Amino acid sequence: MLSSISMNTHTETAAIIRQPDPMSPDPMSLEVARPKTANCLLLMSGGIESSTLLFQLAQTECPQPVFLDYAQRAAQQEWEAVQRLSENQQVQAQRYDLSAFGNAVGALRAERYHVPLPHRNFFAIAAIATIASNLNIQRIVIGLSANDAQVDTCSRPAFQNAITNTLGTLNLQLETPLIQLSKASIILEGNRLHVPWKKTYSCLLGREKHCGFCPQCKKRREAFAQAGANDQDLGYNP
Repeated sequence: MLSSISMNTHTETAAIIRQPDPMSPDPMSLEVARPKTANCLLLMSGGIESSTLLFQLAQTECPQPVFLDYAQRAAQQEWEAVQRLSENQQVQAQRYDLSAFGNAVGALRAERYHVPLPHRNFFAIAAIATIASNLNIQRIVIGLSANDAQVDTCSRPAFQNAITNTLGTLNLQLETPLIQLSKASIILEGNRLHVPWKKTYSCLLGREKHCGFCPQCKKRREAFAQAGANDQDLGYNP
C-alpha cells in the first residue's frame, strides 16, 4: 500500500503539482452532503483493500468514504475510482484537498516521489481523525493488510496498537478489519462481495490504466494471480 519510487526529472516533478480541484466539497457543506445515517468514516484510496471494505461495510451500514489528496501522483485516478465504487454502493464520497501540504513536504527531499509523504498512514489517520471529530463520527475504518506490515512501520501491530490507544483518548475508535489477511485473501473476499475490480485503481504512476510494473502494480498482479484471477481482465497497459 505504501510503496513508492523516486523521480529525478523536472518534468516528473511538475506532473504531481496541481491546483485544488474545483469539485472539492465546501467544508461548510459537508454536514449537508454526507448521508445522515453514516456511522463510520472509511479511508479510501480506490485500491483493493479499501474497495473490499466499502462493499463489506455497505452490507450492514452506511459508511462515509473519505479520500485524501496529498499530492500523490495518482490522486486524480484514485479519486475517480473512489467515486465509481461509492456510486456503485449508493454512498457519496468526500474528497479533502491536502495537496499543498503534500507538495511542500515532498519538496524537502532531494528527489521527488510518486508518494510524497513518509509515514503516509500516520498522516492519513491523523487527518481522518480530525474529520471524524468535526462530523461527530466515532468510528474510523482503514484498509490495512498483512502484506502492508511487511514493508510499512505504520501498518505493524505495535504502531496500530499505539495509535488505536491514542485515538481512544479522543473518544475515537480505529478499526482495521483486514489487517490479518493477505492481499490475495482480501481479493477472494472481494470476489464474494462482487467488487468490480476494473473500477479499482492501485498504480503509482497515475496513468489511465495500470502500468503493470511499478511496485504497487506488481503486488496487485501477484495477489490476483494467487487468488486465481487473469491479469488480462484487470485493465493493464500491454
